Amino acid sequence: MGNRISRRDLIHGIAATTLALPVAQSGGWAVAAGMQTALTNYEGEITDAATYPPLREGMRGAHPGAFEAAHARRDGVSYPTPVHTGESYDLVVVGGGLSGLAAACFYRRRFGSDTRVLVLDNHDDFGGHAKRNEFVSDGRILMATGGSAYFVAPDQWTDNAKEFVKSIGADFTVKRQEANPYVQLGMRPATFLARESGGDGRLYPHVRFTAPTPEFLKMAILPSRVRQDLTAVYYGTTDYMEGMTKAQKIQRLQTITYKQYLLDYVKVAPETLPWLPGVWCLSKTAASAWFAYFRYAPGFSTLGVERAPYSPEAPEDEAADFHLPAGNSDLARLMVRELVPSSLPKGSWQTLETVRVRYDTLDRVHSPVRIRLSSIGVRVQHVGPVPVGLFEPETRPVAVDYIRDGKCYRVIGKNVVLAGNNNMIPYLCPEMPEEQKAAQHKAVRAVNQITNVLVRNWEAFHKAGVTHVDTPTKFFGSFALNVPWIQNDGMPDLDPAKGAIVSFMTGTNSGILNNETMTRTILGDDMPDDLSMQQQFRIVRMGLLQTPFETFERAVRSQMNDALGPYGFDAARDIVGITVNRWPHGFAMAQNSLFDRPSPTGEQPCEIARRQFGRIFVANSDASGQDLCNTAIDQAYRAVEEMVPHNYGYYNRI
Repeated sequence: MGNRISRRDLIHGIAATTLALPVAQSGGWAVAAGMQTALTNYEGEITDAATYPPLREGMRGAHPGAFEAAHARRDGVSYPTPVHTGESYDLVVVGGGLSGLAAACFYRRRFGSDTRVLVLDNHDDFGGHAKRNEFVSDGRILMATGGSAYFVAPDQWTDNAKEFVKSIGADFTVKRQEANPYVQLGMRPATFLARESGGDGRLYPHVRFTAPTPEFLKMAILPSRVRQDLTAVYYGTTDYMEGMTKAQKIQRLQTITYKQYLLDYVKVAPETLPWLPGVWCLSKTAASAWFAYFRYAPGFSTLGVERAPYSPEAPEDEAADFHLPAGNSDLARLMVRELVPSSLPKGSWQTLETVRVRYDTLDRVHSPVRIRLSSIGVRVQHVGPVPVGLFEPETRPVAVDYIRDGKCYRVIGKNVVLAGNNNMIPYLCPEMPEEQKAAQHKAVRAVNQITNVLVRNWEAFHKAGVTHVDTPTKFFGSFALNVPWIQNDGMPDLDPAKGAIVSFMTGTNSGILNNETMTRTILGDDMPDDLSMQQQFRIVRMGLLQTPFETFERAVRSQMNDALGPYGFDAARDIVGITVNRWPHGFAMAQNSLFDRPSPTGEQPCEIARRQFGRIFVANSDASGQDLCNTAIDQAYRAVEEMVPHNYGYYNRI
């Protein structure tokens, strides 16, 4: 483990060497008609990490350079006097995530293809959390999601969201076979119990620690009290709230944390808590016991209380989830193609899986739609004389200032959509009403990460007979072997001697607070029990931004060596590259009943925060309080419909 893992330049050095022979023979890059090599886009142009962001590795997601200017704006640091670019657009979108891209698409559909649109994004890639990570191995393109991963229960989406997704080429009614192809090789999930946590340092095949069987809990090497408590949590027969009516149980569950429930009612020992995951992207102290039950956390099966409907973890809803090969980045790519047709060829998401976007087409001078990356919005304001008549509509243009390459520029938009984080809007547009800004500040997002690792081969996984490894009490709560899809035909390449991507999660999902060990490592201490959900997010966010890449790298190496070393895995030899996707502003969150008082009017903070302000509109996942791609699309549609003029004369403003 003494060798430092090579970076992307070495990966492409290896790939270029592999492909060098035909290049030398032909005198140029050989590209067959209708095909692309692993190092070219669909027009045969050479791409590398310098020109193609999905190939970049190291610290990604909120990468260095993507947020510093915004933080300086938040802290009151003056930015340079903006230089007017001379550009004027019908619509300027600040934020090129799913909602921002969808807003641009809806706008041109609503107001015509001759409209001019500019999309600004602070990252060096589009898609927001819907990011794509790519690796090159054995001359093949391997891809994985770097954030937003799948469609949650698309059958329940609004008609607008369903129709929009289908219209751009992502028809989820025609599903590719999603059964795990590794099953045919006898490979299953497994659990690894580390010695330093009281385990025996070996793999237990065919069992998930998040759903342990009674047999596993009896025979696994675990601290005796942990074994006793896990058995009580998963298979206890006692009503832990005996003596209460159903109504009393529900009322109590709604007012205590999941941690309080486990300690005070199930009577687990404090040392058992790190062995149990949090709730979704929350810690056990940030989620109510009622919310934990709703999200299928263990420990409630004996209470005799009916669970609230529509949980994302409900088996029927999980079965309806739709996974794209590179997560929802595939959806973002299709939106970009609609906006800039020269960026990708025609075709469905299946035929475009390994086709690379032409990033050089995104911001061309004469294009009606321009997508400008690495551009951080710092100021949005109406310019010109203020309307003085009581019923005079707001028609002033909006100036948008942004930082790019250390310089400040200004563009003008007839309409502006703010499609980034809500809690940045008060700094972008301080003229908004105080009530609206206060509501925007409440949109404190979860903190997430997903780390993708390219391994030279997956022979150790094959020898061990495992595809997914749960690693309780470790920095990463689990890691899993991705399916290496072959270009275009959608069939898996099941050759263990070839490279593959391994994804490392915090635990049951990407939320950092879900994992006590990762939280403690990032903070240097345990999370205090008396902090609200928003306070916990803010503290972990700061810790994540201060955590170096090497912390993730060491955890990847040690956890893979520990679990798979006995089967021939050697991190120094077999790990080729690592991409850490950190999201300090991750999942959008609704109000938390433990910490947030109900609105006296019934209007939720997200509804107040998204109100139209002159020609400035809000479209993001914060606007719905849900971290779903379909709600991001719905909010984009709403924002564009708000732009449609509705003039009722005197009665419009009375």
